[in-house]
Amino acid sequence: MKFPSTLRISSVSVPHLFEIHRTESGELLTFGFESRVLNTLAKVLNFQYEHFIPPEKQLGHLGENGSFSGVIGMLQRGEADLGVGGIGMLHERLDVVDFSHTYMIQRLIFLVEKPGPLSPVWALVEPFDVFSWTIMFLMLAIVPAIFMLLLKLRFSLFKLYIYMYGSILHQPLEFKDNRIQTRILVGSWLLLGLIISLSYSACLLSFLSLPLQGKPVKTFMELAKAVKSGTHKCVMLSGVPAVNFLLDSPNKDLASLGSAVVNNNWFYDAPEIMNPNLISGKTAVANVEFNLNLLLGKLPPESYIFSEDALISFKFGWPMRKGFCCKKSLDRLISWMVAAGLIEKYQNDEWLKIRIKSSKKFQIPSHENNSLCIKDLIGVFFILPVGQFISFFAFVGEILLFRITNCNKK
Repeated sequence: MKFPSTLRISSVSVPHLFEIHRTESGELLTFGFESRVLNTLAKVLNFQYEHFIPPEKQLGHLGENGSFSGVIGMLQRGEADLGVGGIGMLHERLDVVDFSHTYMIQRLIFLVEKPGPLSPVWALVEPFDVFSWTIMFLMLAIVPAIFMLLLKLRFSLFKLYIYMYGSILHQPLEFKDNRIQTRILVGSWLLLGLIISLSYSACLLSFLSLPLQGKPVKTFMELAKAVKSGTHKCVMLSGVPAVNFLLDSPNKDLASLGSAVVNNNWFYDAPEIMNPNLISGKTAVANVEFNLNLLLGKLPPESYIFSEDALISFKFGWPMRKGFCCKKSLDRLISWMVAAGLIEKYQNDEWLKIRIKSSKKFQIPSHENNSLCIKDLIGVFFILPVGQFISFFAFVGEILLFRITNCNKK
């Protein structure tokens, strides 16, 4: 069957996917990745197209009466022949429209802002985690008592604590005892203290030279817990089943994430996906990889990260009305374009345009090694006055205790 000379195309304007602009004369101009694909198909199959924008300006929501709105609704009613604009092959859509050959498969992930560097005030305690610090303090509290019990030393337990603590700080640990068991115990403690002190020094220097970054949200489970604690929010594309997947999840955290999205109405429409303001603050934006890569190109470099896991995967094709005459011809040409790498080339070209434009707006972060400055050592200078303050009160306490003791004796 001969391919029609004119097709009725329905879509919404999605920046960089299928962007629609109207000139002063009323002519519609289209740009973006899928616009280039459509123009290639039109040139090879020798057809022209008329463009229609659905009144709802949506891809398509399923209503309670079983009818769709937006682009899918126009195809369902036969008001258009073909739909474009990054439309996924969803189960409920397949009941009312046909889809072309798959031109890409995308995972649903999220994009979120990095937490940034940690304050250098706490750099002194960052080399070890809480568990490691707890173990070391327990060892420092228990091991001297073991030494006192096994070696039957003649000086006080408090003095032994001071000696063993000083050994970790590279101070000598001397016992006037040449027995084998004493040498073994002291040698093992000195070896442990050497490893702890060297490890701490190396980690501390690396943290001071290159500031330690805060722990980012990397998975949907972590995002669910962050949303539950109130530190983050998650926005999702309206009209897709991703939120239903969360709501129906047997995992309580994921289900609570879906409930939070629905209850707070954290949804956005397709034209908003390329808006950098969508991800302002601690907001995670969930969408497919290609769209988020385009959005990432508009954001400051090295300030945002993708999630490590994916919630679900989607197939993408062009929806067409039921009974469209030339589906096989369209499928064959799209499969050729996919095999030839044209689809991927058009995607990379669109991403490159965004990055070139953004490179003029944002400065690429420098990774040069800088000398340590006062702000990097502020933790040390903070501890110093605190220690002096405590020692002053200890000194005053000793004087008062001495005078009180002398008064009682008299």
